Amino acid sequence: MGFCKNTQYLHVDAILDPLGSAEYCCGRPACIAVFMCMDMRPAIALVKGLGRRSLVDTLPCEDLRLGIRAADGDVFVRSTPAFLSALATGLALAMTLPLAASSQNQQTTAPAQAGAGPQPPQAAAPQPNPSFPAPRPRPRVIATTDGEIDDRDSMIRFLMYANEWDIEGIIYNSSRFHWLGNTWSGVEWIHAQIDWYSRIYSNLRQHADGYPTPDELRKKVFVGNINNVGEMELDTPGADRIVQVLLDDRPGPVYLQAWGGTNTIAKALATIQKQHPSEVERVNQKAVIFIILDQDDTLRKYIEPNWPKIQVLGSFRQFAVLAYGWRNLMPAEQRVFFERPWMEGNITTHHGPLAGAYETSDGAFRSEGDSPSFMHQIDVGLRSLESPAYGGWGGRFIQEKPGVTNVWKEAEDDGSIYKPIWRWAAEFQHDWAARADWSVKSYRDANHPPVVALNGPVDVDVTPASTLKLDLSASTDPDGDQLRYSWWQYRAPGTFKGEVIIRELADGVAQVQIPQDATPGQTIHLIGEATDSGKPPLTRYTRVIATVRAAVRTGTTR
Repeated sequence: MGFCKNTQYLHVDAILDPLGSAEYCCGRPACIAVFMCMDMRPAIALVKGLGRRSLVDTLPCEDLRLGIRAADGDVFVRSTPAFLSALATGLALAMTLPLAASSQNQQTTAPAQAGAGPQPPQAAAPQPNPSFPAPRPRPRVIATTDGEIDDRDSMIRFLMYANEWDIEGIIYNSSRFHWLGNTWSGVEWIHAQIDWYSRIYSNLRQHADGYPTPDELRKKVFVGNINNVGEMELDTPGADRIVQVLLDDRPGPVYLQAWGGTNTIAKALATIQKQHPSEVERVNQKAVIFIILDQDDTLRKYIEPNWPKIQVLGSFRQFAVLAYGWRNLMPAEQRVFFERPWMEGNITTHHGPLAGAYETSDGAFRSEGDSPSFMHQIDVGLRSLESPAYGGWGGRFIQEKPGVTNVWKEAEDDGSIYKPIWRWAAEFQHDWAARADWSVKSYRDANHPPVVALNGPVDVDVTPASTLKLDLSASTDPDGDQLRYSWWQYRAPGTFKGEVIIRELADGVAQVQIPQDATPGQTIHLIGEATDSGKPPLTRYTRVIATVRAAVRTGTTR
């Protein structure tokens, strides 16, 4: 037996029964084999000597009975039912033994006696606690899902980023593709994913503040309107939860994510309209609905005509670049981050039970059409929450009917409806790979995003033919990695459509030449990037918006 160098927990490298019917595969060379007999005496001795928590963390009984995998997601056991039953029985017996008084961080440091057997490894010296960036206000979110396979894959990414938001609800919901009795995934799979999350929770919280406990997440799971497509007549716990959050005294916005249909959201709004009419204007200002595809008729038939002031972001087509047809919708240089070698090397293999549960397509990325609905709310410095027109990891939007409703539809970048998402693909996939590392690695062995520091305001006034200095040189990296900087013009969201000249002066410092033909009132969006030298490389941004003003003329009057 041995301690895994990555997790500092006991890790089983082989389980064999006397008949040789068990098979095992694990790619970790750092772990040494443990052999167990059918009567489980070695396993009992292991528990008694080192504390039962280590063994149970590695080999939970429920997984052994099913013969699926061990808790770290890397151990796969396939054996006869009799062997698995004996193993589970032995573990149950082991749990009745007294817990060892000392565990790996309390073991004796006395030198081994001559002729003694192998000694347990000594605990590593404690690492200093990492310092996390100062917390920012976190968006409040409620996700509604119809449980399709791509929803389940999106949920895996969502849970890895659970510290980025205040999660107010995760709600089962119907769509035109899935409802109770029609290719329905049931109302258990979210809890199953939270169980997988629970096994990596202690690791995740080493890397960032704000991760909710598994029990906190379980209390936020509700069943919404699932009986039929577009059904919004029944009172459901899910709809009631949305009403409760929208009417509470906490500030918004509250992002209502529709991974399936909008019917549970519509039911909640109908309840407020009928039972709390005095709250309608406040809810108009508080709620933001992010829709993927528009998967029932409740947006157009109820929400839009009855709630024309609520901001609705409709990724009606743009989401498809992360859905089943992704290979045909992004350039080859971005596709590499979704193909099987990258996925297995960075996400699905040796990265814990949550990442290991990702439902691939022959090892490659399958579909996460719903992920833009929450990637929009990950604060990476792009200021995308200030205006849907700015653009960010979740896409970019323009108003559908200006002055009539507050519905926004996807916008194009350089003539492509999909580029507003795929242009960031390398960065958000690397970021996800870091989260997968956080699931199994110590803080010291994983990478963390840089902290961008702009010397100056993010909104500036400029005049035609003037110069603007931009400075990110005070940015830092929590891991001490070197930073590589880049400044570029994001033309699509700016109203000045010409090209500006950007000259790099030093690391993170650039000078922008404002064109002579820029006219007062036009805006120029300038993106600053800081990318670290860690593995995977992580990027954070700042966005400076320059507004052109008329030059002030000076002179003397005679």
